[in-house]
Formats: sequence, C-alpha cells, structure tokens
Amino acid sequence: MTDAVRRQKDRATLLLSKGRLPAALEELRRIIKAVPGELGVRQKIAEILARQGEVPAAVAEYAEVARRYAEQGLFFKATALCRVILTLDPKHEHTQQQLAQLYAARFEPKERGPVVRTVPAPGAPLEAGAIAQANVPPVPPPAVPESDFSVDIAAEDLVFEAEPPAPPRGTLPQIPFFSSLSPPEFLEVLTGAMQTRAVNAGEAIVTEGEPRDAMYAIAQGSVAVYRQTQKVAVMQDGDFFGEMALLSDAPRIATVRAETDVVVLEFPRERMDALRSRHPGVKIALEQFYRVRLLANLMRANPLLQPLTDEQRAALSAAFQSCTFKPKEIILEEGRPGVAVFLVLHGRCAVFHRDPSLGSYPDLVAGDAIGEISVTAQVPVSATVMAKEPVVALRVPADIFREIVLGNPDTRKQVLLLASQRMSRTAKQGLLAQAGDQRV
Repeated sequence: MTDAVRRQKDRATLLLSKGRLPAALEELRRIIKAVPGELGVRQKIAEILARQGEVPAAVAEYAEVARRYAEQGLFFKATALCRVILTLDPKHEHTQQQLAQLYAARFEPKERGPVVRTVPAPGAPLEAGAIAQANVPPVPPPAVPESDFSVDIAAEDLVFEAEPPAPPRGTLPQIPFFSSLSPPEFLEVLTGAMQTRAVNAGEAIVTEGEPRDAMYAIAQGSVAVYRQTQKVAVMQDGDFFGEMALLSDAPRIATVRAETDVVVLEFPRERMDALRSRHPGVKIALEQFYRVRLLANLMRANPLLQPLTDEQRAALSAAFQSCTFKPKEIILEEGRPGVAVFLVLHGRCAVFHRDPSLGSYPDLVAGDAIGEISVTAQVPVSATVMAKEPVVALRVPADIFREIVLGNPDTRKQVLLLASQRMSRTAKQGLLAQAGDQRV
C-alpha cells in the first residue's frame, strides 16, 4: 500500500467516525478506482451502502468481494460474506452458485474419497462487523487533522492494478467436507444449515461439559483449545472444530476460546440432521470428513505417532478399517495380548481392572485410541475395554501397526516410557491431555 492510499484511507476513516457517510464513500471509491484489489475497502463500501439503504448496490459490492475471496482460495471468508448478502437479499443466488461452481464436487457421492486440506495463503483482512453484523467494538480512528480533507491524491501517487484473470479451478484448495458435496448439496448446506457468528477476543465459543450442539469453521481470527485449564491447540482461518457434535450428543470435552476477534461459521446440529435425512450425500460426506479429522488428530496428538513421516502417517491411516461393537462387548481384555489398535469413532467405552482396588479409568469417547501401547510394546493389555453402548471404531491389526510405527526409529524411544505411564495411570490421575488434540 502506498503512502498516498494510506492517507486517503485515514481520511475516509475519520469521515466515517463523524458520520459523514457520503463523503467517506466518495473517498473509498477513489481508492478502489486506483487499487481494485483492496478488498477491505470494498467491504467498507458495501457496509456504507447498506447503512444508507442502497441494498442492491451493497449486495453487488459484497458479491464482488466474495467472488475475489473465492478465486483467491479464501473459501470461508467468501462463505461468510454469502451469509451477509442473504440477510440483505434472501433471494440472492448468484454468489452461492459461484462458490459451488468453484468448490463443490464434480462427481457423484458414491465416487467420493477423502479430501485433503490445503491451507491457502493469508489474504486481505475480513472485518467481523461487516460479516456477522454483530456488535464488535470498533477500532478507534486514527488521528487525522481536519485540514487533510482538502488534500487530494495526485494520479501519479496511485498505483493502478490490472484485473487479474480468474485462476483455473484445479488450482483452488479442496475444502474439507464442502468439496465432497455435489453442487445441490453444497448449496443446501450454504443456505439452509449455516450461520455466522462474531466473537470478541477472550470469549468462549464452546465450553467443556456443555452439550454438543454445533460444528464450527473459522472464517477469520484464531482460537485456542483448552482441556480443563491446559491449552492443547491453536486453530486459525479455515480450521474446523466441534464436528463431533454432528455425530454425538455427549458433552463437550474441551473449551474453545477466541484469542483474537473471531468470525466463525456455525453449523447447528438440528439443521445438519435435517439435511442428512434429506440428502444421503451429505451424510456420506460428513462420515468421511469425520474419519479423516479423527485420524489426523490421532497422528498429531498421540506422542507415539508424532515422529512418523507423512508417508508413514498416510500408510497407517489407510490401514484402519471400520468395525462395530455391541453394548457390553469386550474390545480388549486385561492380561491378554493386544490384537489390534482401535480409534473410537462413535460411542463410549468403559475401562476397568479385574481387581477394583487398582482403580478405574475415565470412559473412552470419540477420538480416543485403544491398545496402541500394548501392541507396540508387545506387552499384555493393562485394562479391559468394554463397549458401554453401540460403538463404531476404526481398527488396524497389530502386525501392520507395529510394522509402520516401529519402522520409525524415533518412535521406539517412546514405547517403553509410554507403556509405563499407561499402566500406572489411574482414574484419580485422569486421562492425559495431549498437545495438538483438537477434539471438542
């Protein structure tokens, strides 16, 4: 940004602070004429137009900003603006259709495979107030003397930008869950099952122990995940959290708190359940998304698996296969060899000793791994694991798990230490919170 453009932005900000909307609008439009890529300025123009009651013009400006965000790979920022447009014009369809054309799947649900997330480069800032129409404290305007209003920017001071061509569709990132939906399903989720929410820095978005009622995606800002009082993960633009709410009504197992002013996309469970019942493809996409997310979390948060290379992680993830257990069915039995490693997808498992005096353990829930220490260290299972309710899990046989994990020399150093910790842990100590665990 040139000094000349910065000075003009400052004057527009001061005019806005004084309520002089038409004059501020004129200043901002001069900037856009010279620098079309200033998306933050375009958003401010749209906001002013909406405040002045010029709804069609405001919608057109918001739609242009959303298009540019979408073509830059900033999917969630574009999606958040879609919701703003729909509050102004509920019949608007063009912007959502553009997003579906760029990001929705181009194949039938039966052909879907796991979606790998590519993180786009950071783009222009997204203003929480402009997106969520929420009461976010304004940024104090800079001190600009009234005399500066009379200073015009010379044409030679402005750098004019050429309009870049739209990127090929294949260069855009694949968005988890969304890019597994067909265009009609994509539009249904966007218009019927999503809302925006602005959260101030320091506020909790979800709280440990509360009912699970929604999944979230971060459109702007960063959040921290806390298990009890321990900070275990940080997430930023484009990250999802709380997806277990769409498959389980168990209480939240972590608190998520905004570290900056945040705009999130919220997917309420009720709305998503309604969509899943009407669209089998949405159900398939969610289940695949859920599996990929839990496996990625296992690789990231389990200290035994953290040293694995990308190739080893991919091989291990591919080796997991689905299995189910009925209530009271034994998954692993104390004192017997570990036959497999399990990752709970849905349901709850009890963990206990034959000898009650040895204490008990907290229940295992979605995202918890079972048996990885006994399998890797080749020691007997230290406690019995039993399904308390119908359980869906992912299973990888012991020999495959050992071959992949012990193929990495760094993991061998962890095995005996972790085996000792696991066998000595009691319910009083509780389950250890692992850094990188993003389950909510």
